[in-house]
Amino acid sequence: MFGLKSTLKALVCGALLLASVSAQDSAPNVAVSTEFPNAIAGLTPNIVSGDTNSVKVIFKNTGKTDLKVHLIVGTVAESDDYNNIIRNLTAYKYGTTLKADGTLILPYAIKMEHASREVGLTLMADMIDSNKKHFPVLIYNSTITFSEPVQSWIDLQLIFLYVLIAGIFAAIGMFIKDAMAPETKKTVKKTPAMTPEEREAALEKMKVLDEDWIPEHHKKSPRVVKRRS
Repeated sequence: MFGLKSTLKALVCGALLLASVSAQDSAPNVAVSTEFPNAIAGLTPNIVSGDTNSVKVIFKNTGKTDLKVHLIVGTVAESDDYNNIIRNLTAYKYGTTLKADGTLILPYAIKMEHASREVGLTLMADMIDSNKKHFPVLIYNSTITFSEPVQSWIDLQLIFLYVLIAGIFAAIGMFIKDAMAPETKKTVKKTPAMTPEEREAALEKMKVLDEDWIPEHHKKSPRVVKRRS
């Protein structure tokens, strides 16, 4: 069973290779280059995992007739075996005309979550000539490196989460502090008892204060008039 599967796979790959070679022999004169985001010359292009990475595909028509870029497709495979495909990328349809002796720049977005490591990337364009014949054009067939996205320190959700957690821990700390602190008893000051002399002096003082509002003519006792018999 294993030998049959291997034979079928070899036959299919061979047929695709022959078809690609024959198509390339009669393919239009097109030069293609790519520009990856934040690319550094001499280094493997970097793709950020989970982000939308916009790749510029630059077409140069060296022929004398107009062409049309129908669509661009791509695959991600193991770097040591491009037949071992990890994932097929999204196919983008354009239908854009590439003028004779002209240049055309089209964006191709790669968005895929993958662990940080090196993989193989293949990008192909399906083009149409003036006779409405389709031609495959190889855009990119080399390695790229996936990397993890850089976490930003300014993240409102994370800041809110940190503040919430800090508030919870502060409340727990205050509760434990109140529970462990000893109870303080309030001391009540006792007023010393007054001696009889002090009490009498205080009453006399209050009596004087109470009579201050009485008019002077009411304080004098009325005279008693004796009638003669």
